[in-house]
Amino acid sequence: MGFKKSTSFKVMPGVRVRVSTKGVSAYAGRTKIIGTSTPSSASKSPARRAPARNTAPAPAPRPAPAVKPGLLAAKEEKALYAYAVTRQAPVLDPIVLKHPVFGRAAAAIVGLQDLEADHLESSVQALQSVIHGLPPIESNPFLLKYLPNFSFELEIAGGVTAQLPLTMAALTLALAEALQTLGRIPEAIQYVEQLDPTYPALLSLTELYSSLGDWEEVLRLTDQLPVNSELTAALAILRAQAHFGLDQLVAAKECLKSLILGRKFPENLRFQALALRSNISLADGAYSQAASDLEKILAENSRISGIREALVEVQDAQRVALQQKIDIAARKAAETVRIREAKVTEAVRVREEKTAEAVRVREEKIAVQLALKNVPVMQTGVINLSDDAGVPEAAPVVEPRPGTAANIAAVLSPSTARAPGFYLDPQELAPYRFWDGSTWTSRVRMTP
Repeated sequence: MGFKKSTSFKVMPGVRVRVSTKGVSAYAGRTKIIGTSTPSSASKSPARRAPARNTAPAPAPRPAPAVKPGLLAAKEEKALYAYAVTRQAPVLDPIVLKHPVFGRAAAAIVGLQDLEADHLESSVQALQSVIHGLPPIESNPFLLKYLPNFSFELEIAGGVTAQLPLTMAALTLALAEALQTLGRIPEAIQYVEQLDPTYPALLSLTELYSSLGDWEEVLRLTDQLPVNSELTAALAILRAQAHFGLDQLVAAKECLKSLILGRKFPENLRFQALALRSNISLADGAYSQAASDLEKILAENSRISGIREALVEVQDAQRVALQQKIDIAARKAAETVRIREAKVTEAVRVREEKTAEAVRVREEKIAVQLALKNVPVMQTGVINLSDDAGVPEAAPVVEPRPGTAANIAAVLSPSTARAPGFYLDPQELAPYRFWDGSTWTSRVRMTP
């Protein structure tokens, strides 16, 4: 079975580039962007008219007579022949689809035509009627008689287009493609998993699981798969996407290495691998590598639209990342300054508290020392209780000693610790006054 390769890959959100042997085109969604196609075709020049000769030309060989329905053939057979073989009938007669034999062949052809025209619902109904019916379409008498070499192109996955014969397996792959486009991916997986293991079926199934984001299943299907053909190269790209989806960036790049090094594979596969590696580098913050891979695509084919726009996006992302780094550095610097200023303020506060505490302790020590020196003037005395006690007598002058209550009255309060005894009256109403340790007693006249 021969495969025709083409590929499509996303170069920016909503825009995909398709590269095939027929040319390069850009698509927005499922719509082709007008003016982006670069076909590679050769025009045929009209044949020169041969000069007239007197001799008659040799008769051209007659083509083998085409098989046609007989005169007594069923009208359904003739109608299907006119529609599918000679293309003389623009539309298919609805009575053909009701025939038990020709109706199945007609349903297969109509289902493929509807798929190509994006009439997906009717395509699914027609293809399901063929797949669920018996006998297999390969043994249909109409196809064997009139269309023995019938084949069709089907884009299986990742831009890989295969030329397939009209078989039950091929129709199942076409049905899976229609179901996937409709978003009925689990149903499409059920159909493909019933097929015999072939590379087209493996590629279709792997792409279906990839669209679901079931990366572990994609890795299981592509384990130990050698990359030695264009088909296995497409599977390697799907495996790289699975590693990328699991944030295994190094493994994803390793899967693409054999596709990018050298020029063993066609440019469409290498372009898809380069675009994917650019996305991986962009996610890893390697903006220079991401831009380099896109520029490699431009170096080989500058006509691919969308690559320059993708380069602009990479440069914008790089500027945003750089600005974020600058902002983070500025915030860190501001936080460092704030912490340093807070430390300085705290150190000043602690130093002031320590200074105040030292002053307080020093004053307390001075007060204690003064209190220890504050001894009474006399411990005993004679109280004069004579009748003339009320007449003041000339009391001897007692010079207060340094450290007595008279000298430290301004320093110590009455509650300051004193030894019990007689002291000079602080109010000077009497010569002496007795301090009992807590309060002053009545004033008395004392004779030392």
